[in-house]
Amino acid sequence: MAPDPNIMKAVEQLGYRVTVGDVATKAGLNINLAEQGLLVLASDAGGHLQVSESGEIAYLFPKNFRSILRNKFLQLRLQEWWAKVWRVLFYLIRISFGIVLLLSIVLMMIAITIIIVSINSSSDNDSRGGSSRNTGGGGIFFLPRFWGPDLFWFFSPDYYESNPQRQRLSSVSSERSQMNFLEAIFSFLFGDGNPNADLEERRWQDIGGAIRNSRGAVAAEQIAPYLDELGEGYQREYEDYMLPVLTKFNGHPEVSPAGEIR
Repeated sequence: MAPDPNIMKAVEQLGYRVTVGDVATKAGLNINLAEQGLLVLASDAGGHLQVSESGEIAYLFPKNFRSILRNKFLQLRLQEWWAKVWRVLFYLIRISFGIVLLLSIVLMMIAITIIIVSINSSSDNDSRGGSSRNTGGGGIFFLPRFWGPDLFWFFSPDYYESNPQRQRLSSVSSERSQMNFLEAIFSFLFGDGNPNADLEERRWQDIGGAIRNSRGAVAAEQIAPYLDELGEGYQREYEDYMLPVLTKFNGHPEVSPAGEIR
């Protein structure tokens, strides 16, 4: 969710330290939209939560929050671009192992065939002079036969889908069933990929479970163990690490009777 330009303008006009009511009045928004917009802006632009003199939640923003947003969105675009490039590079790396293995097997079989042909030719030359009746014969050439499917078929992405036996073997996981032979070689040697690829999804599921078990009201200390980055110094003191959680689950901060944010 991108920050609301009206809320950004209201924050600047109100001196970078605002409450939900101030922004709602200034930007002409209802309270709920203003609160969610401030949470999104604070999460993306490095804002802080504070308790105002009147006991309300106040949002403190750095004066260069627009520059912070531009840099962050530029970084996100670069990350998306690199992720696309890396997927292509990683695919080429994966199939290269299979190509090298197939070439090695082919070269080895060619070398064995040449050796066998050379041995048979030498034996034929030695025995040809020993019998006058061997005028038209020749040595027996043994050529190893490549039993099994066509090697070029291995390059097909449908390799695992065209045989019922392979379909049963590849049904262990949906991802593995989509691999062609070259990708399967890399998977066999190095595994099926990053085991933490869905780490963020599982993290949010665990956080959602903790919120549900607490009936929707949690303290920052309950969520902190699920997060990797809690910030340093004032960021941890202001519990800024809760901003993405509040944004993700459409929550809102409250002030406890002791005057603390919860």
